[in-house]
Amino acid sequence: MRRRDFLKGALGSVAATVLAPSVLRGDIIPDDGTKPLPSMADVEFDATIFAANDPQTIVVFLGGGMSDVLGNIQHIDQIRKEALSYSKYPDEGLTPTANGFWKEAGGDFLERMFARKELNVFRTCYQTDRIQAHGINQKRYMHGNDKGYDSGLVTTLLHVLEYYDAISEDAKFVNVAIDGGNERLLNDFAMPRPLRPFLRPVSFNRDFSNPYNYKIDERDLVDLGDYSANTIFNEAGFDGRLNALMLKNNHYDALSDVFNKRREISGFIEERRTAALPVAYPDTIDGRKFETAMRILSGNPDTKVVTINGGHSGWDDHSNALPLHRARAYELFEAIDAAMRHADAIGRDNLNIVLFGDFGRNMNLNSTGGWDHGNNQVVYWFGGKRFFNHFDKPMGETILDERYIASHRLYSRPAENAFQFRPYSIAATIYALYGIKNPEILTGGYGVIDPSSHGFSTFLKS
Repeated sequence: MRRRDFLKGALGSVAATVLAPSVLRGDIIPDDGTKPLPSMADVEFDATIFAANDPQTIVVFLGGGMSDVLGNIQHIDQIRKEALSYSKYPDEGLTPTANGFWKEAGGDFLERMFARKELNVFRTCYQTDRIQAHGINQKRYMHGNDKGYDSGLVTTLLHVLEYYDAISEDAKFVNVAIDGGNERLLNDFAMPRPLRPFLRPVSFNRDFSNPYNYKIDERDLVDLGDYSANTIFNEAGFDGRLNALMLKNNHYDALSDVFNKRREISGFIEERRTAALPVAYPDTIDGRKFETAMRILSGNPDTKVVTINGGHSGWDDHSNALPLHRARAYELFEAIDAAMRHADAIGRDNLNIVLFGDFGRNMNLNSTGGWDHGNNQVVYWFGGKRFFNHFDKPMGETILDERYIASHRLYSRPAENAFQFRPYSIAATIYALYGIKNPEILTGGYGVIDPSSHGFSTFLKS
């Protein structure tokens, strides 16, 4: 990893999700602008809950929209029987697991985590107004509201914790982004001033490279990566003069802070990247992302949130979806299974991982063997045994909605009177487990995910 890229990450200048924007449909509710967050004084924060839960959350946004079929394959037989798909589902390679996951697409990993009570699956995260454009959904769901509050849900959370002095200024790597994380989760435009430097995102690449570990070349000169080796950097006192030059010419507090702490950062990286692990992670892109995240979390209780883009090539598979989704999902769920086994091996019941995205996708294959945009998605929430109840089956009963079959769309939707929630409740649930007692004030009125109204236990333990 180049130092230039690392420092950009340290400033919070994270890589945006590269997705082609969809054309807004006529029935899409237009974006309602950008607004400041509500007053932090109106947010009810309980420091006792925050301390007791001590949560560490990996937020994984599934850019492009993951298909419902991965976590809810039970409708495939009906689609085949009634010939509802424009492209035929194959007879092989779509095996349901005991809980209705797609076996060949990582379903066995989901079943193992389900059996270990490390996974909750919510099948009815339903957007009733059928917003199906990438841009507006990504903004609203990663900001956690539909009111235009222009702050990513991670940044909003940290503004609350900052306001209530819940995190010490000496804390390191509070807010970590792997491979840049996701820009919208980290947007910080809704408060009079941005987060203080120690709360801003620090980016590490998936290989946990160490930009501050100086190497000496064959001429006994310091190898500065992007810069040519030069004798000036090897003269006595070069380190102090570099510090002075940095402070004189740099106007960004976060960059100065990172530069001045580079030895501490380098030492932490070297210690964590070489530490023995109790599990082996798969040698895949997602495997390396989650291994790096877990190396940081397992060695640093100060880290409160890690952001990761899940599925490295995106999920917007309008054609040839079956092999693309299958390979990508297998890799993702295999990596998360390793992370959960790692957390269990070191006794970390406060670590949790949430997966969600732009939207779900329709259940039938279109004429090119792909899935188009839908408005019901499956949400996966792993770990967090300390503060989450774990259900003995996936939550939310779905049926097929045939109203749109003429337009090549066949959606899953909540069955009549079934438990369901809006995507903004994901942010509300994250806020609540960090001790925010009225998260709806930050989400535009949406509360936590709570199936208790349908005869189940609460998701968040009381």
